[in-house]
Amino acid sequence: MIDDDYEEMKKKLKCEIKNELKLELEAELEVEVEEEYHNQKQYNKQINYNVLTQKQIQGQASANEVEAENEAENEAKAESKTKNVNVAEAESKAKNKNDIDVENKADADSKAKADAESKAKAEIEKKPRY
Repeated sequence: MIDDDYEEMKKKLKCEIKNELKLELEAELEVEVEEEYHNQKQYNKQINYNVLTQKQIQGQASANEVEAENEAENEAKAESKTKNVNVAEAESKAKNKNDIDVENKADADSKAKADAESKAKAEIEKKPRY
């Protein structure tokens, strides 16, 4: 009977040890799985942060490009307006100069005509009358 009790106790102890080892192994595996999950979660957070940062940088670069394009367009418009104003001023000055030249020529012609008439009149008055 002692042998039977001894064998039974031996079996019970083996089962308990197996169960303890099994529980410890499961706990270790669970901890490892949780650590892997946590590491993966951290890795994913880092990837998300990197992607977000990249998008922000691209967005800022895009905004800077749009701003630079707008500035270039505004400068081009300003230059165009300045050129148009300068062309208009040049045309106006040329027209005014042409008008002045025409007036001066007309004045010179009328002065020459008046001089010619006064000479002719003087010539007529010089001639004796009979």
